[in-house]
Amino acid sequence: MTDENKYLQIVSETNADISPYFNLAINQEDFRDILVKHLLNTDSINVYYHSYLILNKVTKTEPSLFYHYWDNFSSLLSYENSYHRNYGMELIANIVIVDKENLFEQIIDDYYKQLADEKISTIKYCISNSATIIKAKPKLATNIIFRIIASLRVNDNTEKHQNFLISAFLKLLFSINNDVIDKIVVNDFLNDILNSTKSKKLIREIKKYGTQQKI
Repeated sequence: MTDENKYLQIVSETNADISPYFNLAINQEDFRDILVKHLLNTDSINVYYHSYLILNKVTKTEPSLFYHYWDNFSSLLSYENSYHRNYGMELIANIVIVDKENLFEQIIDDYYKQLADEKISTIKYCISNSATIIKAKPKLATNIIFRIIASLRVNDNTEKHQNFLISAFLKLLFSINNDVIDKIVVNDFLNDILNSTKSKKLIREIKKYGTQQKI
């Protein structure tokens, strides 16, 4: 059994050493329950942040241990706090590889509502984590790419922020199998960016993608 009070005492510190807790999270179900509990229900930033860091690491290596927390992680998508929503997106992406019950399809609208968030960092979390989701669920690739492109076409971002998000989308495209996407939709969007952007960096990235993927 894990001493919950001792854990809280340690992770309440800003520079807490959480490395000993990684193996504990893998080996002890009661500690996994503690992590999820304090990620969801604790107001202390240090406590829920360190709980998230531990969960983020172990869900990537042992996703099957955390699948039964799906509803807990997906509930984070409706939190007012954008940090919690960011954490939820990442944890869901980490365990979607073991989603044999197709639970992600049930929350896909909630997940991609984050593309309309007022915070650029949250939108970027959504775009970037989509790469992991597409790799695990390639049949959803067209749906996901369409949602991202639609959000990028309708925006009131500054040029700097818009370029930041488009760059994140390009990184996503570079990381996934080109055969699972709708090449026409993607190509049309990228050509529109080429014809309108002033960013030399984006132009280089788009041309590089076009050359490599032959779209």
